[in-house]
Amino acid sequence: MEDILRKEAPLNSKAESILAGAKRAFLTGGFGAVSMDTVAREAGVSKATVYAHFAGKEELFGAVIERECEHYFARFAPSELDPQDVRASLTVLGRRFLELLLSPDGEVFWRAGPERQRLQIEAYLKSAIASGTLALADTRLAAQQFVSLVRGDIQLRYLLRLEADADHQRGIDAAVEDAVATFLWAFESQSADQP
Repeated sequence: MEDILRKEAPLNSKAESILAGAKRAFLTGGFGAVSMDTVAREAGVSKATVYAHFAGKEELFGAVIERECEHYFARFAPSELDPQDVRASLTVLGRRFLELLLSPDGEVFWRAGPERQRLQIEAYLKSAIASGTLALADTRLAAQQFVSLVRGDIQLRYLLRLEADADHQRGIDAAVEDAVATFLWAFESQSADQP
């Protein structure tokens, strides 16, 4: 737990200004609508200064999310978790997780990527149902379940930099393979298995 709570060295004031400006810009306009010019104006720095600290919008967006996660974990007290009281501890963990995801910041980050992806998965599931290869009643729920299976704990491990870069692709491959196998076990149409 100490590794999770460990803070990295503080950023310089220009980088902090850029992150604060980028957060405001992303919250207001969403990822797609925000340019590096917008971030520079919001942060009160030049565009060259933004690029001196961050290679591009994707890196900057990732840094904003990483900073929000740092703030989230800074609020987390290990004493709140009691290995003898699993129900209470899981309740604390679940509540904190949802508080982060359901905050206004989390909503913007969600819309910028994961929600779009879920909609694509849902559309695909509808086509698979129409073709007879999947049998499920609620495509939205099934898409959410698939995303949860894929995400597993790899997302958190990656955000916390607990995985070596060399393990990154192997971890993704394993997570996706396991998620697909589980999803198909649950939803593959029995008629799809028939010759």
